[in-house]
Amino acid sequence: MRIRGTPLKATAREWRPHRISGSAVGGPYTGPVIPHGADELIELAEGCLLTQQHVIKGWNVDAWYMTVEQVDLAIDAYAAVLAGGANGSVRALLDAEGIDVESLLVDPDHARESITRADVAELIAAASLIADPGHSPDDMYMPNIPMMSRRKSDSGIDILVLSLGEAPEDELSVLDHLSFISVKHSVDEDSAQSVRWKLANSLSDSELTAAYAMTQLRVLNGRLRERGIAPHIAERVYMFIRHLPSSEHLTLVAVAVVHPDLADNLIHQVESLPTADGPADNFRMVFVPDLRTLHTRCP
Repeated sequence: MRIRGTPLKATAREWRPHRISGSAVGGPYTGPVIPHGADELIELAEGCLLTQQHVIKGWNVDAWYMTVEQVDLAIDAYAAVLAGGANGSVRALLDAEGIDVESLLVDPDHARESITRADVAELIAAASLIADPGHSPDDMYMPNIPMMSRRKSDSGIDILVLSLGEAPEDELSVLDHLSFISVKHSVDEDSAQSVRWKLANSLSDSELTAAYAMTQLRVLNGRLRERGIAPHIAERVYMFIRHLPSSEHLTLVAVAVVHPDLADNLIHQVESLPTADGPADNFRMVFVPDLRTLHTRCP
């Protein structure tokens, strides 16, 4: 299928790390927002090749056709998240005492197949955002990573990406930007309609309300303060509420994760999306080999 006369798999972008100069988030502050699996995510991002963008109904549409080897890297990242940093002398000590640290952390008996796939899909989406537009893992907040339970996943926005400068408290500067990212996957065999609908709904005005956004900003404020960012800077995250639902300071990103045999159908589904409000809003398609059985390969 062709979009605006150009093959979807036209050209691939090279990975290009990018940081917004002068951002108060990151830099001298330590402690990544993704405490486990960040190194594996970066390795996965280094191999991410996204197709040329196309604009459809205001959405900047691109795609990542993953290889089997890249899926293996995503599973490695998921395993690192589940391991929770327990891979040194303390784990050896507990194992020697008969405490099965790995089993307790991974908790395979209570893992739901759909949640496992969703968790890996979120990590894949995060890696793609590291690759393009070049976000740092240190600027990402993922509510489900690390997850408290493999039995359930919180609904709503899956990833927040924040760049925050040190402008006066009463305004946002060109350095200040917040992205809301929703990640959905589908194992349907005939149509990608459900994943398109779920993404459109999660980023709609009825779901992404001011009240919901404020709860996310409240948690984000707390995370920033935990990282040592000054309270008067962390408080500035609440300024983004002025700019809902769209502005130059906000970007909405929808990431659809499906099996490659639904590629043509998903491309067709993009035409049924509501018109995007922001000039940088992005609809990203990720095609994952053997997605329907991905959970069987995970810890």
